[in-house]
Amino acid sequence: MVDRTLRRILILAGIALILWVLYLLKPVVVPFVAAFLIAYLFSPLVNVLHRIGLARWLSISIVFIGIGIVVTLVMWYLVPLVWQQLMYARDSIPAGIHWINYTFLPWLSDSFNLVPMEIDTDQISSVVMDYVQTNYSADSIQAMLLKLAQSGLNFIQIGGTIVLIPIIAFYFLLDWDRMLDSLRRLIPRPYEKTTLTIVSECHSVLGAFVKGQFLVMVLLGVVYAVGLQLIGLEIGLIIGMIAGLCSIIPYLGFAVGIIAAVIATFFQFGIDWWQLVLVGIVFMVGQAVEGYILQPFLLGDKIGLSPVAVVFAVLAGAQLAGFLGMLIALPVAAVIVVLLRHIREYYEHTPFYGDRAVIIQDASTGSINIETADLDVDIEMKKPQKKPLQAEENSSKIHDPHRKDS
Repeated sequence: MVDRTLRRILILAGIALILWVLYLLKPVVVPFVAAFLIAYLFSPLVNVLHRIGLARWLSISIVFIGIGIVVTLVMWYLVPLVWQQLMYARDSIPAGIHWINYTFLPWLSDSFNLVPMEIDTDQISSVVMDYVQTNYSADSIQAMLLKLAQSGLNFIQIGGTIVLIPIIAFYFLLDWDRMLDSLRRLIPRPYEKTTLTIVSECHSVLGAFVKGQFLVMVLLGVVYAVGLQLIGLEIGLIIGMIAGLCSIIPYLGFAVGIIAAVIATFFQFGIDWWQLVLVGIVFMVGQAVEGYILQPFLLGDKIGLSPVAVVFAVLAGAQLAGFLGMLIALPVAAVIVVLLRHIREYYEHTPFYGDRAVIIQDASTGSINIETADLDVDIEMKKPQKKPLQAEENSSKIHDPHRKDS
């Protein structure tokens, strides 16, 4: 017993040590994790092309070339539109400040009896310059330049990582079957069946969730962008794309999108209540499409997490691994949910959870309540009643064949 307990402690300590080392090597491990996820997502398509008769390296190359063509076409179409809308937003800043000074702030002062206010851009610029000259000396400027240089090196490192991820994913896909077979052979034989069952369940949940969530984000972003463009909002495309990406967190895309759209409407149209109503209609339609069409048919209940747990998972992923952590937070959470469900089922069948019945008798009613881990039964206790003498004799005559009649 002691040896078995000690062995389990050593196994847990080894797992903790491996996780700690992986955390220390996070900058190195993150590209491999991202490449593995890409290989996992596109391995079914590669397998389809490989079963047709193409060589595996050729199948992977075709898939990667197709992805590159799609991304290039999307960027070719979207980048000019996004740049045009960014320039429009930049040129609208003076008009927005003028609207705030001469329309919004006077209305605010008259409506709530406040002291008249005004945004003075010259005063803001002078305050910023005074703050910089007061708080940043030559040493601070040198430190700032050093930090900018380090940021440039980090940017180069990020660029190298982005280039490295597809290369690693290519080799993962090339050796995908052999790698999975090697991982399967590491499983102890007594636990192989259970482990493969859990892995298969994680695979089905993860695949369905990732594909469904990606489609929900893209289609919801299209709905928002098209709707805002139709009502005449100049930067509706950018707002729709951002709202679609933020919809990975429940209700965050709706909140970010409607706030940004309302601000852009004020800058473009002023206080135009009809335009504000149209913005509200666009986002109400988006929520209806998400809630009644996209979520039920594309996503359903693939992850089994409440909105609060989803928000926590995304924030935890952002804290641990930045933007990439936000992207993989929900898939990892889906796998954790499957593992926790199996752990709970195992725990419910352990002696520690309890499986012996607890019998409680109610003296007033004469009933017995049997409570177990999975069973609640109420049994009515009836007092035995004496049979009449004649009935007993008749019963004896019927059921005793060896008795002789007198």
